[in-house]
Amino acid sequence: MSKTGETPRFRRVVLKLSGEALAGSRGFGIDLDVVKHIAEEIREIHELGVEVAVVVGGGNIWRGVQAQKAGMDRATADYMGMLATIINAMSLQDALEKLGVDTRVQTAIEMREIAEPYIRRRAIRHLEKGRVVIFAGGTGNPYFSTDTAAALRAAEIEAEVILMAKRVDGVYDSDPLSNPSARRFTHLTYRDVINRGLGVMDSTAASLCMDNGIPIVVFNLTKKGNVKRAVLGEEIGTQVGGSSMPDDERARAEQKMKEIVEATRREFAQIRTGRANPALLDRITVEAYGDVYPINQLASISVPEARLLVIQPWDRKVLPNIERAILKSDLALTPVSDGSVLRITIPTLTEERRRDLVKIAKKVAEDMRVAVRNTRREAIDALRAKQKNKEITEDDLKKGQEDIQKLTDKFIAEIDALLEAKEAEIMEV
Repeated sequence: MSKTGETPRFRRVVLKLSGEALAGSRGFGIDLDVVKHIAEEIREIHELGVEVAVVVGGGNIWRGVQAQKAGMDRATADYMGMLATIINAMSLQDALEKLGVDTRVQTAIEMREIAEPYIRRRAIRHLEKGRVVIFAGGTGNPYFSTDTAAALRAAEIEAEVILMAKRVDGVYDSDPLSNPSARRFTHLTYRDVINRGLGVMDSTAASLCMDNGIPIVVFNLTKKGNVKRAVLGEEIGTQVGGSSMPDDERARAEQKMKEIVEATRREFAQIRTGRANPALLDRITVEAYGDVYPINQLASISVPEARLLVIQPWDRKVLPNIERAILKSDLALTPVSDGSVLRITIPTLTEERRRDLVKIAKKVAEDMRVAVRNTRREAIDALRAKQKNKEITEDDLKKGQEDIQKLTDKFIAEIDALLEAKEAEIMEV
């Protein structure tokens, strides 16, 4: 528990900042007001007790890809970009320390006069001592992006998540700035990112995350408090892999189980008791106007007395059709017509018939329980497959199984309650 009383979902995180994020609206260079805002966001999660590592890009100062297109040697251009990330890291360190946050910069390219060289064990030790560690210089190798550096460092320090800070609120199927109809994804798999080229991160970085089961949260950095929301596990932005996948399976399982409970209600409603219930007629279809319709689309059904159903067709011409359909059904009901409406008196049940109906209700309930348990099995099998493919972690699998079991217990209890009520209704004299 943090000193604020809030419990973070993640204990150790890597925050990935693009160089452009530090430029703000200017689009180039370093906007110190923006850097201060980012530092305040980092301080907020640091005060929750979260161990924070930051990987920063350099696109606000130098873009190696553009330089290469202009004719520069790719390796030279990339090394220049690494130097730009170190400038950004130093500006962020200064802003954090002005806020009282103890910070270390580690660089993949050694420059001892201004920063520590990257040493994995030392980085972890800094984090354990409550220091924010800023990783600069990318991986130290050309041809690898700072996204790949973030994925690599996250794997090395055993971070639980990569927080991808963007200027938009997640991942879209097209550019939301130019397409107002662009659709935002709430959850994606690693393979979605790799195969669909959605711009979350490059394929090397995404593959590293998938291989190591590191979830990614893509969110809008410009909205105050969003870094904290992401760390607390709130549903913001787009989640890639990780714990979003159990949530997906849980949601699917919950929807299926809800549908099973609703099916139980419908089946119970059609078990005839000594009381009149319009739902008794739900399964009956009527031929009319060259098509087939449920009764409730051709007539109103009312219950003026406890054992009496009254059917009032909206068109008298279909009255004989409705009467024939009821007589052909397996309900053993005899409608009486006066030319305008049909009246059905529900006969009193014998004790033997009541017990038979209870047996039928119990059979329906057991079939529905089996359907709920099958849904549980399917959901857990899906989670196990995702864990095997390294789309989720073992902890995610365990939590997902626990959540789905809770859903199973809940919906089986609902079926049991419906059965108890139906038994009471059937046995009521």
